[in-house]
Order: sequence, then C-alpha cells, then structure tokens
Amino acid sequence: MAIGWAMAMLAAATPAPPSPDAAAIERLVERFNTARTDFDAAALADTLGSEYQEISPVGDVDDRAKVLGFYRPEDRRPAPPMQGSERQIVVRGATGIETERRTITMTRPDGTTVTRSIRVRYVAMRAPNGWKLVSAQYTPIPPAK
Repeated sequence: MAIGWAMAMLAAATPAPPSPDAAAIERLVERFNTARTDFDAAALADTLGSEYQEISPVGDVDDRAKVLGFYRPEDRRPAPPMQGSERQIVVRGATGIETERRTITMTRPDGTTVTRSIRVRYVAMRAPNGWKLVSAQYTPIPPAK
C-alpha cells in the first residue's frame, strides 16, 4: 500500500510532456527570439502572421512592418544574451499563448553588471502552414528593492 501511494505521489509530481501544439509554439517563440537576436529578417518574417502587433516595454504598438524594419541585417548591433524562464503555454483550439520571464544581464562601461527582467506574452494562431505569432507584449518587471 505504501509503495502504491509513493508511486502515485511521484506520478503527480512529474510534469506531463507538452502537447504537440504547445511544443510547436515553444519552438516558434524560440525561432522568433533567435531571429531577432541574429537580425535574420527572413526567419523573423517566417514566424510572424500578417496581422502581427507588438507592444514594447514603453507601451508603443508596432505593426509587423515596423518590427521587421527594426531587425534589418544592416542595422544589427551587439546585444547581450537573454535567458527565458517561468514558461507557461496554454493552447485552446487554434490559439496558443506563451508567457515567460526573459532576463538580460548587461555590463556597464565601468564594468559593473545590471540584471533586468521582463514578462513577455506571445500569442500564436494556427495557420495553414503552421503556427504564426500574431502578438507579443513586453512588460518590465521592476527590480527588487
């Protein structure tokens, strides 16, 4: 009896593998972020739906054309790596939402570092040729006091 109870507790503590749709959305978001980091306009365009809108950390609303224009390869500039964590994905029919924390550590000119985090919500829609992002919103997380 104790072994059965222990097995049930272990099974309850083990997260279920993501659904195929959730895994596809996770890959889509990773492709999107890699394309942004690499200033890969073709890969970025491939991840975005035609109706894509993005809300920046300062509240600006940018449409697909403006976002693609910002990541032109000739405008590439170095950027510190950003790490993702606290990922949650919800899929309902043809809509998927991924919410995660993205953290960046920057080195100041004096050599000290500062770490900042934002909460990002990505909205994806199922399209005939796979999932496409239709929205992203970036909300700064205030630093701990």
